[in-house]
Amino acid sequence: MNARTRVATVAGAAALAFAGVMGSAGQSFAASNGQQIHFHDSSGLVYSIRVQGYNQNGAAVSGCFNTPGKDTWVGGWWWKGEVNVTFYKSGSCSFATYFGETNAWVPTSQSGDWTTVSS
Repeated sequence: MNARTRVATVAGAAALAFAGVMGSAGQSFAASNGQQIHFHDSSGLVYSIRVQGYNQNGAAVSGCFNTPGKDTWVGGWWWKGEVNVTFYKSGSCSFATYFGETNAWVPTSQSGDWTTVSS
C-alpha cells in the first residue's frame, strides 16, 4: 500500500468517525445555512486545495485541505455563496505548485449537505 493510499484510507476513516460523532441533527440544521465542499479531482494531479469564501455565519474564511484521492469531502467547514477554490500539485497549498483555480456557487440550502467542486 503506497503512502497516498494509506493517507486516503486514514482520511476516509476519520471522516466516517467525524460523521458518526456529529449525527444527523447537526448536519440537517447546517444544510439550511450553508454546505460542505465535496472536491472531485478530475485531473488526478491535485494534492491540496485552498477554499476561500464565507461560512454559515457570514465570516470570511480560508482553509487549506489535502486531497489524497479523486474525491475528498471537506467536512466540518460550512460555506455559502461564492467560493474560490485554488488547486495545488503538492499537499501544502504552496504557490510554487499552483495548478489552477475555479469559482463555485454554494447554495445556502439544498436537499443534501455537500456541494461538488471539480478541478
